[in-house]
Amino acid sequence: MFEDLYDGISRLWSWHWPTAGGRVTEVLGEHIEFRAGEKRARLAVAYEFSVGEDGPYTGESFWTPVFFSIQRVARVRKKVHVRQRVRIRYRCDDPSVNTLDGGVARLLNNREDKMK
Repeated sequence: MFEDLYDGISRLWSWHWPTAGGRVTEVLGEHIEFRAGEKRARLAVAYEFSVGEDGPYTGESFWTPVFFSIQRVARVRKKVHVRQRVRIRYRCDDPSVNTLDGGVARLLNNREDKMK
């Protein structure tokens, strides 16, 4: 339990962590329980990366829009593709603790910038 808490809190400082190149391995639109009886949609992005000769390590990141979640997730799901290159931040002492650099929102924004 303490280890999970430590991993979660350390992610708050992930912008200090080193980066590695990775790739998207799966993109899913999911329905999740938000409040009792209320469902929302979220975008789940799974990825993998290596650090030197170590790896592959895996991780996942989520994006849940506040409004019109089902329509928005369906629309933006088309902007993220399997094998798409991504930047990963990882904890030096344990690369299995990692995060998508800037989260899914940055990935979507970068994709939109390239499309313009």
